[in-house]
Amino acid sequence: MWPSGRSWAWRATLSGGRFRCCWPPVTSVLFPVALFAVDPVDAAGGPLPSNPADFPSVTPELMGQITVPLVLLGETVNATCTGFMCQACAPAADNFQQYFAHAEGPALEVEVVGANHMSFIDNPDCGLTCSVCPKGSDNPATTRMLTKKYMTAFFLLELYDDVKYLDWLTGPEMEQDAAAGLVKYQSKGGF
Repeated sequence: MWPSGRSWAWRATLSGGRFRCCWPPVTSVLFPVALFAVDPVDAAGGPLPSNPADFPSVTPELMGQITVPLVLLGETVNATCTGFMCQACAPAADNFQQYFAHAEGPALEVEVVGANHMSFIDNPDCGLTCSVCPKGSDNPATTRMLTKKYMTAFFLLELYDDVKYLDWLTGPEMEQDAAAGLVKYQSKGGF
């Protein structure tokens, strides 16, 4: 989304932890005006050991550097795990809730109830990799629809100042999804 020559936004994904973004690096000319993170994890991820220097921690150490409006959408099904070959794919100590807890600017936290870490990808039954994370009770198609809906509303609000989309994030439309048991949400910092 490029509404003007100087405004752009980040959509962070869940690819291996940290904010992996699909936009160019920040420069003095280009600066992000919004960040939407899908089930971010503040860890390298995976069962294999990794070098902490390759994956520096963001929360709480670097959260003060994120001053733009921030949406943190995620799940808590994979916050813990027990049993043989079980992995907490989005550990509670490193999940989206930690980013929200340490956010200093305007932030919205949205938990998709019953979703698991793989519910956000196009094929949540992608084989061995996806089978490591315990399944959720959600319908992954509904989870992806909600993610797209909130992301679109957020970027229309932040990039185009279209305030009617605030209803989808903290108003009646979000309340309707919460009442249906699809999501839980909270905001802070004037979001």
